[in-house]
Amino acid sequence: MRYCIVSTDTGEVLDDAQGYGYKTAQKAYAAFAYKNRDKSKDKEHLARKRHIEQWMEQNKSFVKLMDSYAFEIAKGTMAPNDKFDAKFVRKLLREESLETDFTVGELLKVWRGR
Repeated sequence: MRYCIVSTDTGEVLDDAQGYGYKTAQKAYAAFAYKNRDKSKDKEHLARKRHIEQWMEQNKSFVKLMDSYAFEIAKGTMAPNDKFDAKFVRKLLREESLETDFTVGELLKVWRGR
């Protein structure tokens, strides 16, 4: 059985994966939502990401510090309760006296995706 998105008002097929259908209802809904998303927000997200990447380029020493702490925590040489998360990075930013105009979560997302 394959799934497709059908308009409840008109009965028109809105998305059927080019005639093949989707294996699950969840995949059909996810694909339809993706195809009909607000594309203007994509440009905003990309601009935000580029801004964070530029900040990382200007603060290479801090990025190297993040890399080394993340490695040490993953290796297990730091305290057993230490986690490399937003709280830890926020503390590092304070210690290095760095200010950002974006959230620590956004920084971590871009840092992990590089």
